[in-house]
Amino acid sequence: MEQDVPERKCAVVDLGLTDYAACLDIQRRLLSLRQQSKIYDALILTEHYPVITFGRGFRGEVPELPVPAYQIERGGEGTFHSPGQFVAYPVMNISENRVGVRTLVLRILESAVYALEKQGVEAEARVSPVGVWTGGKKIGSLGIAVKRWVTFHGLAVNLNNDLGGFSYINPCGMSPSTMTSAKKLLGREADTARFRQDFVDSFMESFHFSPESLGIEGMPGFGVDTAV
Repeated sequence: MEQDVPERKCAVVDLGLTDYAACLDIQRRLLSLRQQSKIYDALILTEHYPVITFGRGFRGEVPELPVPAYQIERGGEGTFHSPGQFVAYPVMNISENRVGVRTLVLRILESAVYALEKQGVEAEARVSPVGVWTGGKKIGSLGIAVKRWVTFHGLAVNLNNDLGGFSYINPCGMSPSTMTSAKKLLGREADTARFRQDFVDSFMESFHFSPESLGIEGMPGFGVDTAV
């Protein structure tokens, strides 16, 4: 008989459209606070202005590109972010949540699959090559980092974003033509608000979280303090 897992709090922090560097600073500040147990787990939701990021799998110098580019701590190689793409960054203690990295990755990907299916896009979660796939095309990418048991970086799902920026790189070491989006598959724009809510619902259920919506100013260390 499966033992009941008690619910834990998780702050849902919706930042809207962000500059990547500013969002990365927020992630790192939340990471430090979570490592010190000054906040509970958090799920950052955002979209980014056009930007390219390179993870630990990228070898060499970051090339000159027509959009800002950053080399960061996450796993994987290069990827492109732009408005219309759903981005989620879990900042959570995997030890306290009693999950390993593989389980974490699968649950995040499966939440994206669930939300895509609600949009009418059939997809599957894969750990090799990691991502969300549909009909041989990649619609979602994932790269995380873990420091002192706490995760940061995360998931990007192509909903209504322009895929042209992937042509600047080999996304995740693959041909740019491998990438697709919900808009391209559906022939219409995806419902981003519905996708966001469906993803959050699935994510919270899979990790036995009790969600609490907060602006970033509601997080301790960012403005008005909130009790943990």
